[in-house]
Amino acid sequence: CTICFDLIEFPVPEHSATNVCCMKRVCDGCIFAARQRGINDRCPFCRTLLPGNDALILAMIRNRVDKGDADAINDLGDKYYYGKLGLAK
Repeated sequence: CTICFDLIEFPVPEHSATNVCCMKRVCDGCIFAARQRGINDRCPFCRTLLPGNDALILAMIRNRVDKGDADAINDLGDKYYYGKLGLAK
């Protein structure tokens, strides 16, 4: 986890989430702790407002891709490959 530096259990996607604003993976424990502190609508890592729909998610990912973020490039490729966020497969 990028916040607590704890190891995330396998399968990783079931015990954590990747935030599209900063492309950081955060464990469920840190997400829970952030919600307890009242950080419900923001990323627990960078405090950016979380996107509300697929178009905003895609815009945030493309913004990170334009900056050369390798994780964002990989994530965008996965979105195209699996046909997520309304993208053509």
